[in-house]
Amino acid sequence: MTALRKALYASASLGIGSLDYVVAVFLLKYYTDYTGLDAVWAGVALLIGKAFDAVSDPIMGYVSDRTRSRWGRRRPWFLLGSLPLAISMIGMFSARPEWSQTQLFAWLVITNILYWVGCTMVEVPHAAYGSEMTSTHRERISVMGWRQGFATLGLLLGGILMFTVLEHAVDAATADATARGLRGEVVEEIARVARGEAHGQISAFLAVYVVVVTVIAFLGTRERSGAHAPPRDTLFGDFGDTLRSRPFRIYTLAFIVGQVADGLTATLALYTIEEWWGLGDPHPKFLLLGYMAMAVLSIPVWMRVAVHFEKGHMLAVGTLMGSIALLAMLFVPQIGLWWAYASFYFAGVGLGVRTVMAMAIVPDIVDDDEVRTRTRKDGAYFGMLSLLRKLSRSLAIGLSGIGLGFFGYVSGAVQQDAEAQRGIIVMFCAVPIVFSTGAAILFLLFPITRARHEETLAELERHRERRKREPTSLA
Repeated sequence: MTALRKALYASASLGIGSLDYVVAVFLLKYYTDYTGLDAVWAGVALLIGKAFDAVSDPIMGYVSDRTRSRWGRRRPWFLLGSLPLAISMIGMFSARPEWSQTQLFAWLVITNILYWVGCTMVEVPHAAYGSEMTSTHRERISVMGWRQGFATLGLLLGGILMFTVLEHAVDAATADATARGLRGEVVEEIARVARGEAHGQISAFLAVYVVVVTVIAFLGTRERSGAHAPPRDTLFGDFGDTLRSRPFRIYTLAFIVGQVADGLTATLALYTIEEWWGLGDPHPKFLLLGYMAMAVLSIPVWMRVAVHFEKGHMLAVGTLMGSIALLAMLFVPQIGLWWAYASFYFAGVGLGVRTVMAMAIVPDIVDDDEVRTRTRKDGAYFGMLSLLRKLSRSLAIGLSGIGLGFFGYVSGAVQQDAEAQRGIIVMFCAVPIVFSTGAAILFLLFPITRARHEETLAELERHRERRKREPTSLA
Protein backbone atom coordinates (compact mmCIF):
# COMPACT_ATOMS: atom_id res chain seq x y z
CA MET A 1 0.00 0.00 0.00
CA THR A 2 1.46 3.36 -1.04
CA ALA A 3 2.17 6.23 1.32
CA LEU A 4 -0.08 8.45 -0.81
CA ARG A 5 -3.07 6.17 -0.28
CA LYS A 6 -2.47 6.12 3.48
CA ALA A 7 -2.16 9.90 3.57
CA LEU A 8 -5.38 10.36 1.59
CA TYR A 9 -7.20 8.01 3.95
CA ALA A 10 -5.76 9.75 7.02
CA SER A 11 -6.66 13.27 5.83
CA ALA A 12 -10.12 13.03 7.45
CA SER A 13 -8.43 12.70 10.86
CA LEU A 14 -6.60 15.96 10.23
CA GLY A 15 -9.91 17.81 10.28
CA ILE A 16 -11.35 15.95 13.26
CA GLY A 17 -8.18 16.57 15.28
CA SER A 18 -8.28 20.33 14.69
CA LEU A 19 -11.94 20.59 15.63
CA ASP A 20 -11.44 18.43 18.72
CA TYR A 21 -8.80 20.79 20.10
CA VAL A 22 -10.86 23.90 19.47
CA VAL A 23 -14.00 22.46 21.06
CA ALA A 24 -12.21 20.88 24.03
CA VAL A 25 -10.12 23.92 24.96
CA PHE A 26 -12.06 26.99 23.83
CA LEU A 27 -15.80 26.26 23.65
CA LEU A 28 -16.60 26.46 27.38
CA LYS A 29 -14.57 29.63 27.81
CA TYR A 30 -16.30 31.21 24.79
CA TYR A 31 -19.72 30.71 26.38
CA THR A 32 -18.78 31.76 29.91
CA ASP A 33 -16.47 34.68 29.10
CA TYR A 34 -18.03 36.10 25.92
CA THR A 35 -21.73 35.20 25.73
CA GLY A 36 -22.21 35.32 29.50
CA LEU A 37 -23.84 31.90 29.88
CA ASP A 38 -23.71 30.77 33.50
CA ALA A 39 -20.85 28.27 33.97
CA VAL A 40 -23.10 25.67 35.58
CA TRP A 41 -25.58 25.75 32.71
CA ALA A 42 -22.76 25.67 30.19
CA GLY A 43 -21.35 22.58 31.89
CA VAL A 44 -24.76 20.89 31.93
CA ALA A 45 -25.24 21.62 28.22
CA LEU A 46 -21.88 20.10 27.36
CA LEU A 47 -22.58 17.04 29.52
CA ILE A 48 -25.86 16.47 27.67
CA GLY A 49 -23.99 16.58 24.36
CA LYS A 50 -21.31 14.22 25.63
CA ALA A 51 -23.87 11.75 26.98
CA PHE A 52 -25.60 11.66 23.61
CA ASP A 53 -22.24 11.18 21.91
CA ALA A 54 -21.31 8.20 24.09
CA VAL A 55 -24.56 6.39 23.24
CA SER A 56 -24.31 7.14 19.51
CA ASP A 57 -20.85 5.59 19.02
CA PRO A 58 -21.80 1.89 19.28
CA ILE A 59 -24.97 2.53 17.26
CA MET A 60 -22.91 4.06 14.45
CA GLY A 61 -20.59 1.06 14.50
CA TYR A 62 -23.59 -1.26 14.24
CA VAL A 63 -25.07 0.73 11.34
CA SER A 64 -21.85 1.00 9.35
CA ASP A 65 -21.23 -2.76 9.67
CA ARG A 66 -24.54 -3.29 7.83
CA THR A 67 -24.41 -0.52 5.25
CA ARG A 68 -24.37 -1.55 1.61
CA SER A 69 -23.79 1.04 -1.12
CA ARG A 70 -21.91 1.51 -4.37
CA TRP A 71 -19.30 3.49 -2.39
CA GLY A 72 -18.79 0.82 0.25
CA ARG A 73 -19.86 0.40 3.88
CA ARG A 74 -17.78 3.05 5.61
CA ARG A 75 -16.87 5.82 3.17
CA PRO A 76 -20.38 7.29 2.67
CA TRP A 77 -20.76 7.84 6.39
CA PHE A 78 -17.60 9.85 6.99
CA LEU A 79 -18.39 11.96 3.91
CA LEU A 80 -21.92 12.71 5.17
CA GLY A 81 -20.62 13.33 8.68
CA SER A 82 -18.55 16.30 7.55
CA LEU A 83 -21.75 18.29 6.90
CA PRO A 84 -23.13 18.33 10.48
CA LEU A 85 -19.57 18.96 11.66
CA ALA A 86 -19.29 22.07 9.49
CA ILE A 87 -22.76 23.36 10.40
CA SER A 88 -22.25 22.78 14.11
CA MET A 89 -18.85 24.51 14.19
CA ILE A 90 -20.39 27.66 12.77
CA GLY A 91 -23.41 27.31 15.04
CA MET A 92 -21.58 26.70 18.32
CA PHE A 93 -19.48 29.84 17.93
CA SER A 94 -22.25 32.13 16.64
CA ALA A 95 -24.09 32.68 19.93
CA ARG A 96 -24.57 36.32 20.95
CA PRO A 97 -24.15 38.02 24.34
CA GLU A 98 -27.57 39.69 24.05
CA TRP A 99 -29.39 36.34 24.08
CA SER A 100 -31.12 35.19 27.25
CA GLN A 101 -29.71 32.41 29.43
CA THR A 102 -32.41 30.03 28.17
CA GLN A 103 -31.63 30.81 24.54
CA LEU A 104 -27.89 30.35 25.07
CA PHE A 105 -28.39 27.06 26.91
CA ALA A 106 -30.74 25.64 24.28
CA TRP A 107 -28.48 26.78 21.45
CA LEU A 108 -25.40 25.18 23.00
CA VAL A 109 -27.23 21.89 23.65
CA ILE A 110 -28.54 21.65 20.07
CA THR A 111 -25.35 22.66 18.28
CA ASN A 112 -23.15 20.56 20.56
CA ILE A 113 -25.27 17.45 19.97
CA LEU A 114 -25.06 18.12 16.22
CA TYR A 115 -21.29 18.39 16.55
CA TRP A 116 -21.01 15.02 18.29
CA VAL A 117 -23.31 13.43 15.73
CA GLY A 118 -20.92 14.57 13.01
CA CYS A 119 -17.90 13.33 14.96
CA THR A 120 -19.46 9.91 15.41
CA MET A 121 -20.42 9.66 11.73
CA VAL A 122 -16.84 10.41 10.71
CA GLU A 123 -14.68 8.77 13.38
CA VAL A 124 -16.25 5.34 13.91
CA PRO A 125 -16.64 4.32 10.22
CA HIS A 126 -13.26 5.90 9.40
CA ALA A 127 -11.46 3.85 12.07
CA ALA A 128 -13.30 0.67 11.05
CA TYR A 129 -12.36 1.26 7.41
CA GLY A 130 -8.69 1.57 8.39
CA SER A 131 -8.98 -1.78 10.14
CA GLU A 132 -10.19 -3.37 6.89
CA MET A 133 -7.59 -1.85 4.57
CA THR A 134 -4.92 -4.45 5.37
CA SER A 135 -4.29 -7.47 7.58
CA THR A 136 -0.50 -7.63 8.06
CA HIS A 137 1.33 -6.62 11.24
CA ARG A 138 3.53 -4.05 9.50
CA GLU A 139 0.83 -2.45 7.35
CA ARG A 140 -1.69 -2.15 10.16
CA ILE A 141 0.83 -0.25 12.24
CA SER A 142 1.55 1.94 9.23
CA VAL A 143 -2.10 2.66 8.36
CA MET A 144 -3.07 3.47 11.92
CA GLY A 145 0.16 5.41 12.36
CA TRP A 146 -0.80 7.67 9.47
CA ARG A 147 -4.34 8.04 10.83
CA GLN A 148 -3.31 8.86 14.38
CA GLY A 149 -0.39 10.96 13.23
CA PHE A 150 -2.71 13.15 11.18
CA ALA A 151 -5.16 13.35 14.09
CA THR A 152 -2.39 14.53 16.43
CA LEU A 153 -1.11 16.95 13.80
CA GLY A 154 -4.67 18.27 13.56
CA LEU A 155 -4.69 18.89 17.31
CA LEU A 156 -1.46 20.82 16.99
CA LEU A 157 -2.69 22.88 14.03
CA GLY A 158 -5.97 23.65 15.79
CA GLY A 159 -4.09 24.87 18.84
CA ILE A 160 -1.70 27.03 16.82
CA LEU A 161 -4.58 28.51 14.82
CA MET A 162 -6.63 29.42 17.87
CA PHE A 163 -3.79 30.84 19.92
CA THR A 164 -2.50 32.88 16.96
CA VAL A 165 -5.81 34.32 15.75
CA LEU A 166 -7.17 35.11 19.21
CA GLU A 167 -3.95 36.78 20.33
CA HIS A 168 -3.90 38.83 17.12
CA ALA A 169 -7.52 39.92 17.64
CA VAL A 170 -6.84 40.99 21.22
CA ASP A 171 -3.62 42.83 20.31
CA ALA A 172 -5.26 44.67 17.41
CA ALA A 173 -8.29 45.70 19.47
CA THR A 174 -6.11 46.84 22.37
CA ALA A 175 -3.83 48.86 20.11
CA ASP A 176 -6.80 50.53 18.40
CA ALA A 177 -8.51 51.38 21.70
CA THR A 178 -5.29 52.77 23.15
CA ALA A 179 -4.72 54.89 20.04
CA ARG A 180 -8.18 56.41 20.56
CA GLY A 181 -7.16 57.45 24.07
CA LEU A 182 -9.11 54.79 25.95
CA ARG A 183 -7.71 53.28 29.10
CA GLY A 184 -8.23 50.68 31.84
CA GLU A 185 -11.34 48.57 32.02
CA VAL A 186 -12.75 50.01 28.80
CA VAL A 187 -9.78 48.65 26.85
CA GLU A 188 -10.08 45.28 28.58
CA GLU A 189 -13.76 45.07 27.63
CA ILE A 190 -13.04 45.94 23.99
CA ALA A 191 -10.34 43.25 23.90
CA ARG A 192 -12.73 40.70 25.45
CA VAL A 193 -15.39 41.39 22.83
CA ALA A 194 -12.83 41.23 20.01
CA ARG A 195 -11.59 37.89 21.30
CA GLY A 196 -15.11 36.51 21.43
CA GLU A 197 -15.97 37.66 17.91
CA ALA A 198 -12.77 36.16 16.52
CA HIS A 199 -14.10 32.70 17.39
CA GLY A 200 -16.75 33.12 14.71
CA GLN A 201 -14.16 33.85 12.03
CA ILE A 202 -12.11 30.81 12.99
CA SER A 203 -15.15 28.50 13.09
CA ALA A 204 -16.16 29.52 9.56
CA PHE A 205 -12.69 28.63 8.29
CA LEU A 206 -12.71 25.31 10.16
CA ALA A 207 -16.15 24.45 8.74
CA VAL A 208 -14.83 24.67 5.18
CA TYR A 209 -11.59 23.00 6.13
CA VAL A 210 -13.18 19.88 7.66
CA VAL A 211 -15.41 19.34 4.61
CA VAL A 212 -12.46 19.69 2.23
CA VAL A 213 -10.18 17.21 4.02
CA THR A 214 -13.02 14.69 4.43
CA VAL A 215 -13.90 14.91 0.73
CA ILE A 216 -10.21 14.28 -0.02
CA ALA A 217 -10.34 11.14 2.15
CA PHE A 218 -13.52 9.96 0.40
CA LEU A 219 -12.27 10.54 -3.13
CA GLY A 220 -8.76 9.26 -2.43
CA THR A 221 -9.81 5.84 -1.12
CA ARG A 222 -11.66 2.78 -2.35
CA GLU A 223 -13.13 0.02 -0.21
CA ARG A 224 -12.09 -3.47 -1.15
CA SER A 225 -14.76 -5.49 -2.88
CA GLY A 226 -15.50 -9.09 -2.02
CA ALA A 227 -17.44 -11.08 0.52
CA HIS A 228 -17.42 -9.99 4.14
CA ALA A 229 -18.23 -12.26 7.02
CA PRO A 230 -21.62 -10.91 8.07
CA PRO A 231 -22.12 -9.32 11.50
CA ARG A 232 -24.71 -10.65 13.91
CA ASP A 233 -28.37 -9.85 13.37
CA THR A 234 -28.79 -7.65 16.44
CA LEU A 235 -27.05 -4.75 18.12
CA PHE A 236 -26.82 -6.67 21.40
CA GLY A 237 -25.42 -9.72 19.62
CA ASP A 238 -22.60 -7.62 18.22
CA PHE A 239 -21.65 -6.03 21.50
CA GLY A 240 -22.14 -9.20 23.45
CA ASP A 241 -19.41 -10.69 21.26
CA THR A 242 -17.04 -7.83 22.07
CA LEU A 243 -17.48 -8.42 25.79
CA ARG A 244 -16.96 -12.16 25.41
CA SER A 245 -13.60 -11.60 23.72
CA ARG A 246 -10.83 -12.20 26.29
CA PRO A 247 -8.21 -10.16 24.37
CA PHE A 248 -10.69 -7.27 24.16
CA ARG A 249 -11.49 -7.45 27.88
CA ILE A 250 -7.79 -7.31 28.80
CA TYR A 251 -7.14 -4.54 26.31
CA THR A 252 -10.11 -2.42 27.36
CA LEU A 253 -9.29 -2.74 31.06
CA ALA A 254 -5.77 -1.44 30.37
CA PHE A 255 -7.16 1.15 27.96
CA ILE A 256 -9.70 2.51 30.46
CA VAL A 257 -7.14 2.76 33.26
CA GLY A 258 -4.70 4.51 30.92
CA GLN A 259 -7.39 6.88 29.61
CA VAL A 260 -8.35 7.94 33.13
CA ALA A 261 -4.67 8.71 33.81
CA ASP A 262 -4.39 10.68 30.55
CA GLY A 263 -7.63 12.50 31.29
CA LEU A 264 -6.44 13.61 34.72
CA THR A 265 -3.17 14.97 33.36
CA ALA A 266 -4.88 16.71 30.43
CA THR A 267 -7.52 18.35 32.63
CA LEU A 268 -5.02 19.47 35.27
CA ALA A 269 -2.13 20.48 33.00
CA LEU A 270 -2.85 24.22 33.15
CA TYR A 271 -3.42 24.03 36.91
CA THR A 272 -0.03 22.36 37.27
CA ILE A 273 1.83 24.81 35.05
CA GLU A 274 0.25 27.96 36.45
CA GLU A 275 -0.71 27.14 40.04
CA TRP A 276 1.89 24.59 41.14
CA TRP A 277 4.91 25.56 39.05
CA GLY A 278 3.97 29.26 38.90
CA LEU A 279 4.76 29.64 35.19
CA GLY A 280 2.99 32.40 33.28
CA ASP A 281 2.81 33.32 29.60
CA PRO A 282 4.14 32.14 27.21
CA HIS A 283 5.16 28.88 28.93
CA PRO A 284 1.72 27.18 29.13
CA LYS A 285 1.28 27.58 25.37
CA PHE A 286 4.78 26.39 24.50
CA LEU A 287 4.65 23.46 26.90
CA LEU A 288 1.28 22.16 25.67
CA LEU A 289 1.85 22.78 21.96
CA GLY A 290 5.38 21.37 22.24
CA TYR A 291 3.99 18.25 23.91
CA MET A 292 1.75 17.61 20.89
CA ALA A 293 4.50 18.55 18.44
CA MET A 294 6.82 15.93 19.94
CA ALA A 295 4.06 13.33 19.58
CA VAL A 296 3.65 14.22 15.89
CA LEU A 297 7.40 14.17 15.20
CA SER A 298 7.94 10.88 17.01
CA ILE A 299 5.14 8.93 15.28
CA PRO A 300 7.10 8.18 12.06
CA VAL A 301 9.99 6.88 14.16
CA TRP A 302 7.73 4.69 16.28
CA MET A 303 6.05 3.32 13.15
CA ARG A 304 9.43 2.00 11.99
CA VAL A 305 10.44 0.65 15.39
CA ALA A 306 7.11 -0.96 16.32
CA VAL A 307 6.99 -3.38 13.37
CA HIS A 308 9.80 -5.38 15.01
CA PHE A 309 8.04 -5.89 18.34
CA GLU A 310 4.77 -7.08 19.85
CA LYS A 311 2.04 -4.46 19.82
CA GLY A 312 1.18 -5.00 23.47
CA HIS A 313 4.81 -4.53 24.46
CA MET A 314 5.05 -1.28 22.51
CA LEU A 315 1.92 0.02 24.22
CA ALA A 316 3.50 -0.85 27.56
CA VAL A 317 6.65 1.08 26.63
CA GLY A 318 4.70 4.21 25.68
CA THR A 319 2.59 4.02 28.84
CA LEU A 320 5.66 3.61 31.08
CA MET A 321 7.25 6.62 29.37
CA GLY A 322 4.25 8.62 30.53
CA SER A 323 4.75 7.39 34.09
CA ILE A 324 8.45 8.32 34.00
CA ALA A 325 7.64 11.80 32.68
CA LEU A 326 5.13 12.40 35.47
CA LEU A 327 7.64 11.20 38.04
CA ALA A 328 10.18 13.67 36.62
CA MET A 329 7.64 16.51 36.84
CA LEU A 330 7.58 16.16 40.61
CA PHE A 331 11.04 17.76 40.65
CA VAL A 332 10.33 20.76 38.39
CA PRO A 333 10.12 23.26 41.31
CA GLN A 334 13.53 22.10 42.55
CA ILE A 335 15.35 21.80 39.21
CA GLY A 336 13.86 24.61 37.18
CA LEU A 337 12.16 25.65 33.95
CA TRP A 338 14.24 23.56 31.56
CA TRP A 339 13.23 20.40 33.43
CA ALA A 340 9.54 21.26 32.88
CA TYR A 341 10.12 21.44 29.13
CA ALA A 342 12.20 18.26 29.10
CA SER A 343 9.55 16.34 31.06
CA PHE A 344 6.65 17.54 28.93
CA TYR A 345 8.42 16.84 25.66
CA PHE A 346 9.53 13.37 26.81
CA ALA A 347 5.87 12.68 27.66
CA GLY A 348 4.96 13.80 24.13
CA VAL A 349 7.32 11.19 22.65
CA GLY A 350 5.60 8.52 24.76
CA LEU A 351 2.23 9.77 23.56
CA GLY A 352 3.38 9.18 19.98
CA VAL A 353 3.79 5.42 20.43
CA ARG A 354 0.59 5.07 22.45
CA THR A 355 -1.38 6.94 19.81
CA VAL A 356 -0.28 4.58 17.05
CA MET A 357 -0.42 1.25 18.87
CA ALA A 358 -3.72 1.82 20.67
CA MET A 359 -5.50 1.78 17.30
CA ALA A 360 -3.26 -0.70 15.46
CA ILE A 361 -3.96 -3.43 17.99
CA VAL A 362 -7.77 -3.37 17.61
CA PRO A 363 -7.95 -4.99 14.12
CA ASP A 364 -6.04 -7.99 15.51
CA ILE A 365 -8.74 -8.35 18.16
CA VAL A 366 -11.41 -8.19 15.45
CA ASP A 367 -9.64 -10.96 13.49
CA ASP A 368 -9.49 -13.11 16.61
CA ASP A 369 -13.21 -12.53 17.16
CA GLU A 370 -14.01 -13.49 13.56
CA VAL A 371 -12.33 -16.87 14.03
CA ARG A 372 -14.35 -17.43 17.20
CA THR A 373 -17.77 -16.20 15.99
CA ARG A 374 -17.55 -16.44 12.17
CA THR A 375 -18.85 -12.87 12.03
CA ARG A 376 -17.02 -9.64 11.19
CA LYS A 377 -17.82 -6.41 13.01
CA ASP A 378 -15.02 -3.83 12.91
CA GLY A 379 -17.59 -1.07 13.45
CA ALA A 380 -18.89 -2.69 16.62
CA TYR A 381 -15.41 -2.93 18.15
CA PHE A 382 -14.37 0.61 17.25
CA GLY A 383 -17.74 1.94 18.38
CA MET A 384 -17.39 0.19 21.74
CA LEU A 385 -13.81 1.44 22.10
CA SER A 386 -14.90 5.00 21.34
CA LEU A 387 -17.65 4.72 23.94
CA LEU A 388 -15.22 3.49 26.60
CA ARG A 389 -12.69 6.21 25.78
CA LYS A 390 -15.26 8.95 26.20
CA LEU A 391 -16.67 7.52 29.40
CA SER A 392 -13.13 7.23 30.81
CA ARG A 393 -12.30 10.82 29.92
CA SER A 394 -15.60 12.04 31.40
CA LEU A 395 -14.78 10.16 34.61
CA ALA A 396 -11.36 11.84 34.70
CA ILE A 397 -12.90 15.29 34.30
CA GLY A 398 -15.36 14.57 37.11
CA LEU A 399 -12.60 13.27 39.39
CA SER A 400 -10.53 16.38 38.66
CA GLY A 401 -13.30 18.73 39.76
CA ILE A 402 -14.17 16.70 42.84
CA GLY A 403 -10.52 16.39 43.78
CA LEU A 404 -9.85 20.11 43.45
CA GLY A 405 -12.81 20.84 45.71
CA PHE A 406 -11.73 18.22 48.24
CA PHE A 407 -8.25 19.76 48.55
CA GLY A 408 -9.65 23.28 48.93
CA TYR A 409 -8.93 24.80 45.54
CA VAL A 410 -10.42 28.33 45.37
CA SER A 411 -11.60 29.50 41.93
CA GLY A 412 -10.16 32.87 40.96
CA ALA A 413 -7.69 33.04 43.84
CA VAL A 414 -4.40 34.74 43.00
CA GLN A 415 -2.44 32.24 45.10
CA GLN A 416 -3.58 28.76 46.14
CA ASP A 417 -2.66 27.51 49.59
CA ALA A 418 -0.31 24.57 50.21
CA GLU A 419 -3.16 22.06 50.59
CA ALA A 420 -4.64 22.97 47.20
CA GLN A 421 -1.22 22.65 45.55
CA ARG A 422 -0.76 19.28 47.23
CA GLY A 423 -4.06 18.19 45.70
CA ILE A 424 -2.84 19.17 42.22
CA ILE A 425 0.33 17.15 42.77
CA VAL A 426 -1.65 14.09 43.89
CA MET A 427 -4.12 14.20 40.98
CA PHE A 428 -1.71 15.29 38.25
CA CYS A 429 1.25 13.08 39.18
CA ALA A 430 0.69 10.50 41.91
CA VAL A 431 -2.63 8.96 40.81
CA PRO A 432 -1.79 8.92 37.07
CA ILE A 433 1.61 7.32 37.79
CA VAL A 434 -0.12 4.45 39.59
CA PHE A 435 -2.79 4.11 36.91
CA SER A 436 -0.33 4.29 33.99
CA THR A 437 1.96 1.70 35.55
CA GLY A 438 -0.98 -0.62 36.08
CA ALA A 439 -2.07 -0.14 32.46
CA ALA A 440 1.45 -0.94 31.25
CA ILE A 441 1.45 -4.23 33.17
CA LEU A 442 -1.90 -5.17 31.63
CA PHE A 443 -0.63 -4.36 28.13
CA LEU A 444 2.28 -6.74 28.74
CA LEU A 445 -0.30 -9.47 29.38
CA PHE A 446 -2.10 -8.89 26.06
CA PRO A 447 -2.50 -12.41 24.61
CA ILE A 448 -2.45 -11.80 20.83
CA THR A 449 1.18 -12.12 19.76
CA ARG A 450 2.50 -11.86 16.21
CA ALA A 451 2.73 -15.64 15.97
CA ARG A 452 -0.84 -16.12 17.18
CA HIS A 453 -2.10 -13.46 14.77
CA GLU A 454 -0.42 -15.16 11.82
CA GLU A 455 -2.23 -18.39 12.77
CA THR A 456 -5.47 -16.43 12.99
CA LEU A 457 -4.99 -14.98 9.51
CA ALA A 458 -4.30 -18.43 8.09
CA GLU A 459 -7.50 -19.77 9.67
CA LEU A 460 -9.50 -16.83 8.32
CA GLU A 461 -8.12 -17.40 4.84
CA ARG A 462 -9.17 -21.07 4.94
CA HIS A 463 -12.63 -20.11 6.12
CA ARG A 464 -13.02 -17.48 3.39
CA GLU A 465 -11.96 -19.96 0.73
CA ARG A 466 -14.59 -22.39 1.96
CA ARG A 467 -17.19 -19.65 1.90
CA LYS A 468 -16.31 -18.78 -1.70
CA ARG A 469 -16.83 -22.38 -2.77
CA GLU A 470 -20.18 -22.78 -1.06
CA PRO A 471 -22.37 -21.22 -3.82
CA THR A 472 -20.67 -23.41 -6.45
CA SER A 473 -21.17 -26.62 -4.50
CA LEU A 474 -24.85 -25.80 -3.98
CA ALA A 475 -25.33 -25.20 -7.67
